[in-house]
Amino acid sequence: MVNPSGVPTERESLSTGWRLGVLVGLAVLPGVAVADRSLMMGAQAWHRPPLVEAMQILTWLGYGAVDIGIPIVVGLIGWWRDAPGGLARGAWGAGSVALAGILDQILKNISCRARPNAPGAGTFFATFPCFPAPYALASFPSGHATTAFATAVLLSLWYPRSAGLCIPLAVLVGLSRIMLLSHFPSDVLAGALLGTAVVLAVHAHVPAARRPRATRASGTAGRAGA
Repeated sequence: MVNPSGVPTERESLSTGWRLGVLVGLAVLPGVAVADRSLMMGAQAWHRPPLVEAMQILTWLGYGAVDIGIPIVVGLIGWWRDAPGGLARGAWGAGSVALAGILDQILKNISCRARPNAPGAGTFFATFPCFPAPYALASFPSGHATTAFATAVLLSLWYPRSAGLCIPLAVLVGLSRIMLLSHFPSDVLAGALLGTAVVLAVHAHVPAARRPRATRASGTAGRAGA
């Protein structure tokens, strides 16, 4: 949808920024994969009990059921407040996060990458095919990062001012997977890119997945007619 004024809204600017971010991320992903082992050694230097305990709590924000449930709750709240299309928006939001998670699982079963704490750590196609991929060979991409970023980007598109909270939380979820030796940095980056790309695609092509833009004119008209 084109903004009638011709001036990009905060939401449109944010969406454009995310698209550029995905392109940059894809460009640097191979380099991160090459540096994975060195980056993991650096992460292990921070492996301290208090920090690990904090990361074990934060990592729960990346579980698929949690991330799928958040848009559903937001949609229900919108329905309760009589927001136009609240339920449909929540359903599409949850569906986009779930779709990102499904694609993540497909890629895991294709890449068959050994986790950092598994034999042959970092090896792609450790066995092939590996369907269903066992936990030890389900490193790439990170499912937690996929759904955490999908949800964070989704909420930031609906409520741009929430980006300052949602995105740092998603980043912390990704860091938790590295600190807990469950994923390599490239696994996390790939998951973040996948989750972001899926949500951007759904948001761009499905009007029901978008939050209606509130306009000052409509608010004025509503007050005049009250």
